[in-house]
Amino acid sequence: MTLRPHEVFRVLGVSSRVKILELLKSEGPLPVKTLAERLGVSPAAVSQHLKAMRYAGLVASERRGYWVPYSVDAEALDNCCSMLIKVCACAPGPSCVPQGSRAAELAALTKRRELLRRQLTAVESRLAELNEQS
Repeated sequence: MTLRPHEVFRVLGVSSRVKILELLKSEGPLPVKTLAERLGVSPAAVSQHLKAMRYAGLVASERRGYWVPYSVDAEALDNCCSMLIKVCACAPGPSCVPQGSRAAELAALTKRRELLRRQLTAVESRLAELNEQS
């Protein structure tokens, strides 16, 4: 099932869910109890957040006996990022800058280029780490 962008972003509109994603991304698969302890909320609250996040396809779980670790669905996060870029990123041209403002367009594009360079540097750094581990 593919959710529309507004449904995915509605799920991510709750700060606890974003914190859950950050924990799962940084620490790997974690059970509800551990997530609840780290967030300082009840396991029931975490379970409700994870239910919404599973529905949106952002997290996955796999029972291992009594332990049910939750993990980030990397492909879903990449799709989410792509949706956000489509919605929020300004394409080069006058659509995001007031007409006739060459300086404003130049500043906006320069800022966007710098953001893209930082993202590319982070990706290249992670690729280098993974290649070294191989």
